[in-house]
Amino acid sequence: MPKKKTSKKQDFCFEDIPAVKLKSMKGLTVHDPIKRLQDKEFIASALWECLVDDDVESFKEILRGFLEFSNKDDLAKRAGIPRRTLFRMLSPEGNPTLANVSKIIHELCA
Repeated sequence: MPKKKTSKKQDFCFEDIPAVKLKSMKGLTVHDPIKRLQDKEFIASALWECLVDDDVESFKEILRGFLEFSNKDDLAKRAGIPRRTLFRMLSPEGNPTLANVSKIIHELCA
């Protein structure tokens, strides 16, 4: 079987690339998302921004993240919303009423 011709133009090789030293880790801060999701003031301001920007999906996603690390039954009782309503409004098909949204935000800010 005859040999195939190969191109000699390929002069690039990863082994020929010089190693680059990365910057030091100096100045970087540790990010703890769980701690951020437990901060009621931060969550309340993020929810408010979602309402101002008319971003319902982000609102529900932020609220879902907050409720993942908090007691849902307790929040529902304090806000005066049935637990089932709270879960229904957070579902992808959910359409929370303004009254329920205001109760949740009021409870987060209180």
